[in-house]
Amino acid sequence: MKKVILVFFLILSFLNNAVAKVKSEQIIFPKHFYTEEIGVCLAAGNESFKSNYTKSRIESLIKLDWMDEWAKGNSRSVNHENLTGPMTLFAVTTHTAVGNNDKDEINLAKNVLIQMAKANILHDTIGREELKKKPRCWKDGNPEAPCWYHAYEFARDAFTNYMIIATYLKDHLSKEELKIVKKYTKKMHKKFIKPEEFANKKKGFYAMGNGGIPNLVYASWTNNKKLAAKEINFRLKYIDKVFYEDGYINNNSFRGYRGLWYHSYGLNSALGYIYLADLWGAKIPKKIIKKLTKAAEVLNTGITDYEKFASRKYDGDQNNNQYKKKNARMHTHQDALAIDTLMEMITGVNLEADPTYLRKRPKSGIDDLIGFNANCIKQK
Repeated sequence: MKKVILVFFLILSFLNNAVAKVKSEQIIFPKHFYTEEIGVCLAAGNESFKSNYTKSRIESLIKLDWMDEWAKGNSRSVNHENLTGPMTLFAVTTHTAVGNNDKDEINLAKNVLIQMAKANILHDTIGREELKKKPRCWKDGNPEAPCWYHAYEFARDAFTNYMIIATYLKDHLSKEELKIVKKYTKKMHKKFIKPEEFANKKKGFYAMGNGGIPNLVYASWTNNKKLAAKEINFRLKYIDKVFYEDGYINNNSFRGYRGLWYHSYGLNSALGYIYLADLWGAKIPKKIIKKLTKAAEVLNTGITDYEKFASRKYDGDQNNNQYKKKNARMHTHQDALAIDTLMEMITGVNLEADPTYLRKRPKSGIDDLIGFNANCIKQK
């Protein structure tokens, strides 16, 4: 009987170590999403609304027809530069304005934020519910097939970055301005985040914590600690499910000539999420840290010995790996601009030298895959 009891407690201990147990009363909302105070951060950049080009580029979002831009892409490649580019620039410029406590720049940022809300930017994009009537990406394994999910996903993630910018500016908004932004964010949340907030997906880990960071940002924006706790508990279970014991990621790591690229994409997104969850009050299970550590080591294997990385067999169903060698991206994802910092902070693993990644990644900016630049944490 004693042995049975002992085994029971060992199993219980293992399960408790595998999943999060954060409660709503443990949640702490940092004032500025990823940090309590924003300081001057050269790693983010030093863009200014005083630049006519910068101001014009950011304001282009107000009249952007995202569905028209999206239609120029396909399942293999997304034509997103005119969406993510200006939104990232908006994030950098606002971050700099708040970090410098520059009242003029902050007022300019506020004005753009309000104009975007009044214009309901991105709201006419296809929503999550409408996707049910559309064909899946990579239909029949065809990379040229339209990917309607990309239209939705990139709009959702750009809106998430909008909300992060709004949190930077929240204390500077008047009562009426705050009302305008809240009306817009509530409408966008209903169409783009709410329908998929706890979707029971089976594989893959992609941008914005695989859809978890939009939940976190909205929870912070609306001061909803129950939502934040539910989100963290749900997402950590999902990370545990799709990150294998040997460090490979279900779906991401097995996408043909872009397997390493998507592996680093998923790893960066998970590391960013884990940093936020820990900062917000969650105790991260050791099992998950161990899996992410292995995933970081797998990334390094891919950098130093790609054939060894690619030799791992995948037994799942997959139709999004039909890349030709001419479309290969056998390097760390260039948009994961501070993955080396996140790896070191969370796993203790140093990123191997990846010449293509180091050449392609931005020298400064905001990582729009996770909503912040981890180098600003390191600098602080």
